[in-house]
Amino acid sequence: MMYVMLVFVATLMVIQFIASLIYVCPRNRTYTEEDVRSPVMVMVPCYNEGDNELRKTIKSVLNTTYPDENKVLFMVADGLVTGNGEDMSTPEHLANILGFDIDEFEDDTFEYDCIGVTHTKNRARVYHGILQKGHKFLKYIVIVKCGLPAEATTSAKPGNRGKRDSQLVIMGYYNRIHYGRELTELDSAIQRAMVDLNLQADMVRFLMAIDADTRVDTMSITHMVYGMDKKEKVLALCGETKVDNKASSWVTMIQVFEYYNSHHLKKAFEAAFGCVTCLPGCFTMYRIIADDGTPLLPGDNVLYEYSRNDVETLHEKNLYHLGEDRMLTTLLLKHYPDRSLTFIPEATCWTIVPHTFRILLSQRRRWINSTVHNMFELLRVNTMCGVCCVSMKVVVAIDLIATMILPASYCYAMYLLFLVFFEDLPVSTVLLILYGIIMGVQIVVFILRSRWDYIWWFFIYFTIGLPVFYLILPVYSFWNMDDFSWGKTRSVGGSAANNNAAPVMEDDEDDDDDEKERLNDYRNKMDEHDDLKMYEDDGSYDSRRSGYSGDSRRSRDSRRSNGSYDSRTYDSRTRESGSRASRGSRRSFN
Repeated sequence: MMYVMLVFVATLMVIQFIASLIYVCPRNRTYTEEDVRSPVMVMVPCYNEGDNELRKTIKSVLNTTYPDENKVLFMVADGLVTGNGEDMSTPEHLANILGFDIDEFEDDTFEYDCIGVTHTKNRARVYHGILQKGHKFLKYIVIVKCGLPAEATTSAKPGNRGKRDSQLVIMGYYNRIHYGRELTELDSAIQRAMVDLNLQADMVRFLMAIDADTRVDTMSITHMVYGMDKKEKVLALCGETKVDNKASSWVTMIQVFEYYNSHHLKKAFEAAFGCVTCLPGCFTMYRIIADDGTPLLPGDNVLYEYSRNDVETLHEKNLYHLGEDRMLTTLLLKHYPDRSLTFIPEATCWTIVPHTFRILLSQRRRWINSTVHNMFELLRVNTMCGVCCVSMKVVVAIDLIATMILPASYCYAMYLLFLVFFEDLPVSTVLLILYGIIMGVQIVVFILRSRWDYIWWFFIYFTIGLPVFYLILPVYSFWNMDDFSWGKTRSVGGSAANNNAAPVMEDDEDDDDDEKERLNDYRNKMDEHDDLKMYEDDGSYDSRRSGYSGDSRRSRDSRRSNGSYDSRTYDSRTRESGSRASRGSRRSFN
């Protein structure tokens, strides 16, 4: 049985390696104006992020080479939440960075149907404008979920409904736009903001999803749009996510090779067959509509299943509460078998990974458990490529079994090494060859790409990371499979957590010290690297000079200031509506 399993695994690794060779050769392309004309919406769901994280993400989107007039930043603040170590809530940080004013008493709120355990309705404010930085500008729309009136006194996180609900805000909006259905109050406010920014909702073809702590490469949007435009059958694609804080601690160091290997071996292999099984929410682009106008991402079938609110079983909670990105990928594979999900290695981003073991445990508990349950769902998808035993479904089944037996496999391997070195157990040549193939192909993957620095990261992964990823994390995850909280990575604090609200069910029960330490280390890292300093030069971002920013008094004045974005480039309808729809002022309805 051991030999059969090892031969199977070694064969699969070799096939994955061969498939990944497609992406070895660098692709230096020259892009024309035709390649960057498609309007793109960059969606960023936020929760408890602080000033530094948000500034880093916004600046990276602004500095991309994709034409400013063809991209719009769409940020969704998931509730009035203040992160640990922060003196302002996430919506207030966004207002400070982008330059709009928040007035809780004057700003209108707009109702929409949401997903949630306690509430199925929610209210949100809408702000929009243009952020100016030198000769570059960035159109933005900000949705602040503020909750029902009663939540102000009964909830520590008013308006919070989860990341999936934030995704459904934009998916539901485009569903009703493209099917010609009646818009909700929130949809109408978003529509007015789009018109005010001189954007046509039905012309936006691509939706790029990134996380609020992700820094995207300057060419990332261009690479992704090119991959979409040249292959109309591509439904969605992802790029390579790299570790931004590689040397922060031993915990971050063991993750560097893991991230690289998961993209250049596993995702590259799956992309060769058009069946990437997990499109990460931190760096993925989706096709909103097909060339013939058919809704794809916001299609009825996908939206109906993804917006389920009757999630009761352990299996469903792991799918929808912890693994929403994987579940969305599964639904795309299920309902669009004639389209492909692929991987573009040229497009890159950097993310901050957990730097303490406690935070890593919390993150991987969610990832591992949601992966196991999602693989069960993938086995029910009968439209993946291949026939019988030579198909992606078999690969998924092998991955599922391998994940389940990882702890036992590692213990067996350690016991085998003990017998070899201390009991003089003879080892067959075949066994050595099989283990050599399994480990060797992972090394060749980065050597062929001339990434010699990964020899060091591979050594750290092999010596320190294997017991963590193969034994400790899986055992901890399986033992806590009924834990559906987001743990330490979602800790909150400040006024949002310390108000006089009634007791509520919180997701974060761990102590706050590690989270504060993470934020402090992050800020120190930003200060140490000049290329990541946030707006500290003479031409720094100033909310008072943000160009065009909502209905705020500051924004109206800024449009008249020197260096601001000239609103005369808009048509007369835009100038007349001004920024009133941005804040949802009652005057916009008169």
